[in-house]
Amino acid sequence: MSDAIDFSSGLPLDAESIVQEAPSQAGWAENLLFAVYDAKCDIGLWLHLGTVPAEWTMWEDRLLAMLPGDQGLLSLCCYHKTAPERRPAGAVLAFECLEPFRRWRTTFDGFALLSSNSDMVDGLARDGNRKRFRANLEIVCETPVWDAHAAALAETGKGEMATQSWAHEHYEQLVTVKGTVQYDNGEVVAYDGVGWRDHSRGRRDAWEKGWGGHVIMGALFPGGRGWGLSRYWAPDGAITLEGGYVIDSDGILRHVEVDTAPRVTEFLFSGERIPAALRWAGVRTEFDVVSHRSMWASMSHSLAVGVDHSINDISYVLNFCKTTWDGEEGWAYVERSDTVSAPTPEPFSA
Repeated sequence: MSDAIDFSSGLPLDAESIVQEAPSQAGWAENLLFAVYDAKCDIGLWLHLGTVPAEWTMWEDRLLAMLPGDQGLLSLCCYHKTAPERRPAGAVLAFECLEPFRRWRTTFDGFALLSSNSDMVDGLARDGNRKRFRANLEIVCETPVWDAHAAALAETGKGEMATQSWAHEHYEQLVTVKGTVQYDNGEVVAYDGVGWRDHSRGRRDAWEKGWGGHVIMGALFPGGRGWGLSRYWAPDGAITLEGGYVIDSDGILRHVEVDTAPRVTEFLFSGERIPAALRWAGVRTEFDVVSHRSMWASMSHSLAVGVDHSINDISYVLNFCKTTWDGEEGWAYVERSDTVSAPTPEPFSA
């Protein structure tokens, strides 16, 4: 990949830093996420840090982790009034920017709730045993920033970022990750994976305005190519934000049109064929995406692992998937939210 690539895609350096002064807007929040998977050790991680909208000085750290095979899942949520010099960080999770838009370090050391795979199918996770989990990871951003605001304004985009109910600024990158993890005081395991990151800022009041659902996909290939898409919709199905992108082997990012984006219709641990297609230069390209590891949580219950079968629960489904593009094999991260038991209308252009 060329050294001349602008990994920031024109965003200012301060977009990568953390806001240090209290925002004047009520309900404002800043959120950062790394979602990564290593197929060799079979551990998938969802590491999230964010400020609490009603209490800006309070940081919320969250872990969702897929353990190898049928060993189950870990989940953790805690809050910490973090000193400014340590931010972005919470009680047990910390992120450090080593080089803007290029390199980050993340560390985690805490005790998380252990849930079995069957628990996730049967209902919501119950309180129980907690197991220690540690991670020390260095993350390299391999592709330029995809900025949601720029994508919406592009000829291929839809909706607008400024009116979203979950943030007013948002960008994403595809990443590789190396480091170590340790589960339940066992052996230290080398971690070498791929994934996706994002950074969002703005008023966060999705529940007050209503939430229809969303899809995020991001795929990275060994040769340097990548693609991704995002779609968000209101309870009536109207698309409020949409955009897609492809990245060639030289690291050039192009905004493209979203043709097909998947919804959640059932809960499968693996083997789900996830439809995705983009359109550019007058040609429709369909990608082969098959889930390899999956987990789901309830957005209606603050991301408790599982699903509430008694109500119209908004499920938050995470997948790490095998994918191919013109014969090249890679890995994709897929994130979706949907009301599976009482789905909203099929998304449409407002």
